[in-house]
Amino acid sequence: MGLPASALDQRTFTSSDGSKTFEATLTGYDAKKGTVTVRKSRTKLLTFQLSRLSAKDIAYVKENANTVAASNAIRVDFDLWQDKPTTTRSDTERTKTTPAGYTVELRNWSKQNVKNVKVRYTIFHRKDAENGAGSIAQTKGTLNVATLYASSTDPQRTAPVNLVRYSRQKSGGG
Repeated sequence: MGLPASALDQRTFTSSDGSKTFEATLTGYDAKKGTVTVRKSRTKLLTFQLSRLSAKDIAYVKENANTVAASNAIRVDFDLWQDKPTTTRSDTERTKTTPAGYTVELRNWSKQNVKNVKVRYTIFHRKDAENGAGSIAQTKGTLNVATLYASSTDPQRTAPVNLVRYSRQKSGGG
């Protein structure tokens, strides 16, 4: 799974002389060549000189250059992890608790370091399901990477979610 092709929203761009406007999403910026790439529709990409944009739009492109670079260069992979379960017993009940979560692997495919990477996640899990369908719970968190180095991978673990399984002794009847 990767980041969206653009981490930015669609906006209105204006030509340098103010005579034309168009809706698009910034998807690329090459500072050396002075070119900008925008997505006008699902399939139409346009690449043109930065100087063809208004001063306000040029500032926007330069301000968001790192975000665009990161969204094009970083890939994300999720792998489930589980720690060793613990079991507690009473006369009538046994409870097995297994801490689990995900390893979020961030891969920087670019040749530049990406600074201040923040991954917000939500883990959905079932709780209170021993007597029926239970309910869906959410565990939210944030992973912060100060620098994701060029051509490197940085695995990060989410906070654990305790998966609990209850077992009760059957009672006699008769």
